[in-house]
Amino acid sequence: MRGMFTGLALAITLPLAGCFDANVSADFTDTDEVKLDAIMIMGAEIYQMVASTGEDPCEDGEGTLNDDGTYTCAMYERRSLDELLAAMDEPDNELGIGDGVHIEEVADGNIFISFDLSEMTKDMPPAEERAQMSAMFGDAFDGHAMRLSVVAQEIIETNGTLSDDGTTATLEIPLNEMFSPEPPDLPDSFDVTLVPGS
Repeated sequence: MRGMFTGLALAITLPLAGCFDANVSADFTDTDEVKLDAIMIMGAEIYQMVASTGEDPCEDGEGTLNDDGTYTCAMYERRSLDELLAAMDEPDNELGIGDGVHIEEVADGNIFISFDLSEMTKDMPPAEERAQMSAMFGDAFDGHAMRLSVVAQEIIETNGTLSDDGTTATLEIPLNEMFSPEPPDLPDSFDVTLVPGS
């Protein structure tokens, strides 16, 4: 996940950043194969801007330049729960889990996962620049968002939104809110305590 959080952090510091969508998910319904997926779709304008900086927007994933000029970066990890927990004790683990995502086992064999939002948004433009961006590109922000979701046998606690069946926690950050002149009303992290599947 290291490359995805780097890409998101870079994207939100650029003008026209409203032209992207990001979906990051963690599925703990099968402890033999926990699924960590991250998909970011950049609009053509922001992709060109990121590419012009020399940064690879999908260094650790599968990047695809689409026919319409948009760019898709996809990362898929399939690891057992034991492997993920072991990786947390290795700062330089190959998954990049230590950058932006924390996973640990808590009481009764339950799992706590936290997505660090403050790290991802700390380099956002100042209020004056956000106001200018909102005035110039406000319509482009509509319908675009960053979405985080966690799926499990049961969600015990979350500071996100809990599904009616109690198995999915989500946090959606509309980009028109993120780039409004007022600072976005976001928690420092998206936290979920869950019961994993068998």
